[in-house]
Amino acid sequence: MEKHLRQTRKRTLRNRTRRRDMKEAVRAVVEAAQAGNADAVKGALPQAQQAIDKAARHGIIHPNTAGRRKSRLVARVRRMLEQE
Repeated sequence: MEKHLRQTRKRTLRNRTRRRDMKEAVRAVVEAAQAGNADAVKGALPQAQQAIDKAARHGIIHPNTAGRRKSRLVARVRRMLEQE
């Protein structure tokens, strides 16, 4: 039981870090798109997609959720850049 709790704490911290990294990468893309900076979006979008894929690969989010988030992110960025 004690070992299980130790393992759970360790996994929770690891998962929280990966989830935070994913959210920060997505936020960077959205902020760059809101600013209308297409060059920054081109640099940040692949990193965000990679972070989402990594979260799915490690079981943080479901693979279908990863695909949906990537799809919605790209659509959102396109809409934002078209408005500029």
